[in-house]
Amino acid sequence: MRGIDINGKFLGAPLNGVHRTAAEFSEQLLTKAPSAAHARIVAPRPFTPSAEFAHVVPQLKPGALGAGQAWEMLTLPWISRGRLLVNFCNLAPLLHPNNVVMIHDAQTFLFPEDYTGRQAKAYRRMLPWIGRRARRILTVSAFARKSLIDCGIAQEDKIDVVHNGTDHLLRHAEDPSILERFSLKPGKYVLALGSSKGYKNLRTVFAALGEPLPGAQPLVVAGGPAEQAYLSKGWKPPTDTIFTGFVSDAQLRALYGGAGAFLFPSLTEGFGLPPVEAMHASTPVIAAAAGAMPEVCADGALLVPPNDPSAWRDAITAVLDTPDLASDLVQRGHQRAGQLTWNAAGDRLWQVIAPLL
Repeated sequence: MRGIDINGKFLGAPLNGVHRTAAEFSEQLLTKAPSAAHARIVAPRPFTPSAEFAHVVPQLKPGALGAGQAWEMLTLPWISRGRLLVNFCNLAPLLHPNNVVMIHDAQTFLFPEDYTGRQAKAYRRMLPWIGRRARRILTVSAFARKSLIDCGIAQEDKIDVVHNGTDHLLRHAEDPSILERFSLKPGKYVLALGSSKGYKNLRTVFAALGEPLPGAQPLVVAGGPAEQAYLSKGWKPPTDTIFTGFVSDAQLRALYGGAGAFLFPSLTEGFGLPPVEAMHASTPVIAAAAGAMPEVCADGALLVPPNDPSAWRDAITAVLDTPDLASDLVQRGHQRAGQLTWNAAGDRLWQVIAPLL
């Protein structure tokens, strides 16, 4: 075999969660692979790299069929013939006989109502084909592995778990201007991330905080859509909720660090980066006992039933009103977050990839 190719189609696209982890895993594989493995990342078009990944330099391999799905499905197998092809963004070319693909979760199968577009339908159709054709499947948690098996995407003996790293946010200095903009005082608000998808379950947090907290701490919803998107679904945010709109990584780190508690109520996650990001920022975390959260958070978070608003309210008030509990969560969160670094993820990734060479 002549070496390793990494599918770099994601480069130049918006840095969403999957693309971020793809860039991180790509960097780790390029670093961990010895020179004898001839690892390279190939991309279909020039792009302006983010400062964070400026050193992840691909070889440009454009094709006559453009830079989209046709490049990935038809041009890339030809470019990477004779090499091990590694794909980190859920999809992989069916025509390449020697590929590894990371499938992060089975959300389009578990919550199809949250995915109504043509792309989601294509995922539900293609993932089982990709799972059958791939040499190995990578996924990011034992929960995600079970989901892929249960949904018929891949067989159990074909799947390897490689946990995400979570320490990327520490590369960014806090930008406290976001706190000043919304008149937020450290420790005097609770934080959640915005999404109107049903499985993200913000409706339960809204219900839990329908009455003001004893200390009058407001809920801050970082990122995601404006308030109207939630109202249109029949969800009623608390009257004092602050919707920040888009925030940068530096602003998000400041919001994590200033929060009295970070709330993560998702009904399912293949991994769930935000709770561990908050742990890195010394923030007490309250998460749903659902999906991969018990596995990923371990004892670093207070886990509560996902659909019980009264349990959420009790947990939030307990953390805010009990300094010893909050301090204990911060300490245990630090310990757990320290186990989930990108360097550790890279070591595990190479442990899986090396035998395939």
